[in-house]
Amino acid sequence: MSEMAGPGTLQAPYGLAPLFTVHSGGDLWMYEHDDPAGGSFNWGDQQPIGSGWTGRTLAGPSGYLISITTGGSMRLLHFNGSNWDDMGGGAQYRTIASGWSYTSAQTRNRISIDEDGVIYTLDTTGALKASYYNVATQNWDVVGALLASGLTQYNSIVASSRGAVYARTPAGALYRYYINFWTNPAVPVLVQPTAAIGSGWNGFKSLSSPGGDLLYGVSSYDGNLYWYSYDPSSNSWAANYGYYIGQGWGSERDVVLQTNACTRFDTATTVSSTGPTDGGAVVRRLNAVKKN
Repeated sequence: MSEMAGPGTLQAPYGLAPLFTVHSGGDLWMYEHDDPAGGSFNWGDQQPIGSGWTGRTLAGPSGYLISITTGGSMRLLHFNGSNWDDMGGGAQYRTIASGWSYTSAQTRNRISIDEDGVIYTLDTTGALKASYYNVATQNWDVVGALLASGLTQYNSIVASSRGAVYARTPAGALYRYYINFWTNPAVPVLVQPTAAIGSGWNGFKSLSSPGGDLLYGVSSYDGNLYWYSYDPSSNSWAANYGYYIGQGWGSERDVVLQTNACTRFDTATTVSSTGPTDGGAVVRRLNAVKKN
């Protein structure tokens, strides 16, 4: 399968964005934001879906969630909209890795997942790495692919669109890294930023994305939730400010969104609940750009 065209018009193929929050006591809730493409204050159903989530919670594509325990175990779960699927032997989760220490205040914002399900990490030495777990084969197709090194100026990352990672400095400057796999499909490259695309982003307790270069931020000051949309085609934001879309989120341990609820790419190749449908394109481009 050939690589797809570059990013285009923002789409919300499901018509909503599932948002998962972990309360301070460990209860997990799901909310439905009904206008992820437009950023209006418009919410649908909400429901409690779990308890005991005491580590670091990450959302991936198509209902997949990852729970990293305080002991470093990485657990994969799948919520089908009403219940948790059996991940084998009657268990609600499958342990897929160990040694992932991303639960402390210093590390929990150094890990994120893009709309393809690629897991990005930024360690304290400044190494930006990518890993990819194939839910269909139950194997790691890519582990610790080094994308860039020396990025010690950042203390937080949030992945969004396919191969796109936003990195934030402690002073609040925001930068966008992305894998260009459309200009020359045979030779994808990691494009590193030459300038910041925003400032003041240190005012957010957490950042997450439903894909499509959208960012949702929980304010550190008042707990309000804000929506931002970046257009990579014009290198500009939808507005010079965030759209206010919620309040009362400041006490949540984690606020994360299903990462493929929105996209700027062909929706026919989005990862499904049964696995990737891109013909191995994600793995090929990660292996092409890695430095190790």
